Amino acid sequence: MNYERGELLDRLAGEYVLGTLRGAARRRFERLYVQSEAARGALHRWEDDWASLGRTLAPVQPSSQVWSNVERRLFGTAAAAPRARRRTWPVALAAGLAAVALLVGLILWQQLAPPPLQTLAVLGTDSAHPVWRVERRAPLTALTIEVVGAVPPAAGRSYELWALPRGGGAPVSLGVLPASGRAVRTLSAPQRLALLAADKVAVSVEPLGGSPTGSPTGPIVIVSGLSAAG
Repeated sequence: MNYERGELLDRLAGEYVLGTLRGAARRRFERLYVQSEAARGALHRWEDDWASLGRTLAPVQPSSQVWSNVERRLFGTAAAAPRARRRTWPVALAAGLAAVALLVGLILWQQLAPPPLQTLAVLGTDSAHPVWRVERRAPLTALTIEVVGAVPPAAGRSYELWALPRGGGAPVSLGVLPASGRAVRTLSAPQRLALLAADKVAVSVEPLGGSPTGSPTGPIVIVSGLSAAG
């Protein structure tokens, strides 16, 4: 199957985000997501669209018929004897209040939860050996960088991340990469603009703490394409 077809990738990404892509197909798409920039871009578009939609939807008050249907499904048909209904109405009321609380909580969570992290780049010597994963949220104000593989030894040296502008131009430092765990790097205005104008990022080997000149001074060891940063 040709997974690089835009129409197919868009359909798979949509089903993945909606949760209807399951089983082996879902696992195949997750593997494709790590390897394919096009797959990551399709997934990010769907995540952005659904996150934006969730934040714009107004709360909806369910009708009384909805609660009647819930009560009927939970406690039997409406044809039950009046005496039985009198005994169960407190339980039905409690269930209805719980359902309302759940609905309100879900709406508030959708409105207040931060947008999901989106992968900008997976950095490694090749797709089978990732070392760092670079992620962002919308809007683009910071990068979350996580070590996902074995960081090559570099005694007394640091690995530094650079944005590479489209069509050439001077690289712009995005900070030193972590040697372990996860780090969050807040972007300055020049860094954000450079990243928005870039189509690739690079990793160089620098003196401990980063380049002293503001430009790469050591060898470039990784160059990786970017998913959409805007």
